[in-house]
Amino acid sequence: MIKVLFTFLLSPLMLPAQDPKPYYKNDTLYATCGYAFYKGQTLHFAKGTGKKGQFRYITIKNGFAAHSLINSSMLIKDLQNIQITPLDVGYVDIIGTVIFKDSSKGNVVIQVAFDKAIENDPNLHTELVVPPQFRNSSRIILHQQLNKLFTLYASGSISKEAYEAQKVNCWNNS
Repeated sequence: MIKVLFTFLLSPLMLPAQDPKPYYKNDTLYATCGYAFYKGQTLHFAKGTGKKGQFRYITIKNGFAAHSLINSSMLIKDLQNIQITPLDVGYVDIIGTVIFKDSSKGNVVIQVAFDKAIENDPNLHTELVVPPQFRNSSRIILHQQLNKLFTLYASGSISKEAYEAQKVNCWNNS
């Protein structure tokens, strides 16, 4: 009975960390890194990450030239067709008003692969400009490291002592 109780009490400590995932709640779309998209928000575009500055993760769906978004802003009016694939890649159609570099305005519909447009590597250029706390999210990296460690422990590749020591090291370095 004591072994069962002991196992029950310690089992939450041995569960792998859950990978953060994009989700939609209360009219707000959250990217994997925690960045939120919502009505009334202003998005800021950088240049594309593709060849010659073309957007790879942002597609204009209603006739504007893709290069017209570079260094422009967009006020979100609506989020539609939110899709999160089985591989946790998220897509959303964003309807809004773009304020172009020359201060003119236009209504636009874009489709965004939002996690890809943000990217979490501080060494990579992003297509959407986001605050630094949403770049290279240490939370995502920590979850990935903890899951990898747990997989090694569960498969018997490392001992419980090594697992615990490396887990503490991951937490201390995050």
